[in-house]
Amino acid sequence: MLNTEIFELQKKHALLYKNSRVSERVDVLNRFEKGLHKHEAALTQALKTDLNKHAFESSIMEFSLIFAELKAVRKELREWMSISYPGMNLANPLASNKIHVESKGVCLILSPWNYPVQLTLTPLISCLAAGNTAIIKPSEYTPTVSEAIKDFIEDTFLPKEVSLVLGDGAVAAQLTELPFNHIFFTGSPAVGKLVMAAAAKNLTSVTLELGGKSPVVIGKDFDLEDAAKKILWGKYTNAGQTCIAPDYVLLPKGKSKEFTEHLKTHYHSNYTIDGKLNSDEVVCVVSERHYSRLVSMVEEVRSTRGEILFQGEHKPTERLFGLIVVGNVSKETKVYNEEIFGPILPLFEYETMEEAIDFIRSKDKPLALYVFSHSRSERSFITRNTWSGGVTINDVFLHISDVRMPFGGSNFSGMGYSHGYHGFLEFCHLKSEVHVSRIFNSTSFIYPPYKGREWMAKILRKFM
Repeated sequence: MLNTEIFELQKKHALLYKNSRVSERVDVLNRFEKGLHKHEAALTQALKTDLNKHAFESSIMEFSLIFAELKAVRKELREWMSISYPGMNLANPLASNKIHVESKGVCLILSPWNYPVQLTLTPLISCLAAGNTAIIKPSEYTPTVSEAIKDFIEDTFLPKEVSLVLGDGAVAAQLTELPFNHIFFTGSPAVGKLVMAAAAKNLTSVTLELGGKSPVVIGKDFDLEDAAKKILWGKYTNAGQTCIAPDYVLLPKGKSKEFTEHLKTHYHSNYTIDGKLNSDEVVCVVSERHYSRLVSMVEEVRSTRGEILFQGEHKPTERLFGLIVVGNVSKETKVYNEEIFGPILPLFEYETMEEAIDFIRSKDKPLALYVFSHSRSERSFITRNTWSGGVTINDVFLHISDVRMPFGGSNFSGMGYSHGYHGFLEFCHLKSEVHVSRIFNSTSFIYPPYKGREWMAKILRKFM
């Protein structure tokens, strides 16, 4: 079936699903959960094939978040869908005011390759809970996973409810030309700009989950070994291919060597066997092109007299990239300016916290900020004087682990939210309804002629 045919099919069904009851939507989500359990083993194997992702990591970082989302949404959906009543307005005291939570219609979900199951299906839950239909375009960089998701979708939903389209960036570009009612995109800021520009032609609303250079600030009072253990896990999970991965670390003057030693110790303990990468557990870089990009980033640091503080072993034939810690990074390098999206960790030292704050603010707003400090005043100073999509204190990633919390960026790192109630609202329109009383209609007081009624304007303004 052609993409335009799928779109028209869903457009017809969207009005019917818009008026569905809570029980009907819960039935759809129950079907979703049952189908995902059925296909979880195949999806897990696909993740191993495309990304060398261990089943345990897939369970924690992909499926657990999806099942948690399903549980939370079904529990709260009745309340989210209910009509709210703002109360009486003195300007029209007998009118009845309502706010309806209404679906947007036909939605497009453009999902990425780094967490291809979770970042495809989590927004789909919000989309369906809000009463929409969906067309999904997954990434071509993880083809086995995309095929497995397609099998799950076709086995679980009717085409008029949810359809999945395979293809490359050209297919995604063609889809964005259709007049969708909402587009949910997860990916890079560069592609996000293209999606937003295409959506603007149809005045389609968008949610953009992007990324950026998420900083880590380590305070002078924090234990460096504890910080290194947590930061390493956040940096090396999924081979650093995470939109909220720690991108660079700001630490007190003269502490880079000690911090690097702690990183080195935990790296060898957790990810290597006899100094060599554990091929059974380490996630691979998604493609040769992405692997080459990381290699060129390191070479650029070397060529600009940067320091290689630590370099782990690579396995190029398996696209396994060892941890690399760098220092004295030039402002001219890609490592300094671009989101790294891989296991390269630059260290920058500061003398005062004001200096660290200025460094963070010199860059675009990041998707995440990580602060390691036991000082309440220091933590407050950092968070109050920076912008970021979310913050985790004394650890990494945890602000995304609770589905009740909104997740999203600002400006360069994105717009809109995902997860729970906030993700549900992204796929909704809040429609106001005013029912004017047949007994009393306040608008009659504002009909012309106006001459001599200046006093009435003053009274009406007070009531309004």
